[in-house]
Amino acid sequence: MLLTVMLHTGTPAMTTRGCLEDDFEVIADFLIRATQIASNLMKEHGKMQKEFLRGLQNNKDIIELRNQVENFASQFAMPGFDV
Repeated sequence: MLLTVMLHTGTPAMTTRGCLEDDFEVIADFLIRATQIASNLMKEHGKMQKEFLRGLQNNKDIIELRNQVENFASQFAMPGFDV
C-alpha cells in the first residue's frame, strides 16, 4: 500500500528527474525505513512532539538514512536548478 501511495503522489516529479521502476523501489524502501524509525522513536521517547523531536536529534538511524537518501537523490537532476 505504501508503494502505491508513493507512486501516485510522486511519479510525475520523479520520472521527470529520470527515475526508473527500480528507483521507485528504493524510494519505497526509504519511506518504509523512515516509518520504522519513527515508530521506534515513539516507543522509546513517547508520542509528544517535544519528546519525539528530542529523540530525532543525533539519532544514528536517521543520520544514516538521511545520508543514503541524499546520496541516492544526487543521482537525479532537479529541473530548473543548476547544481
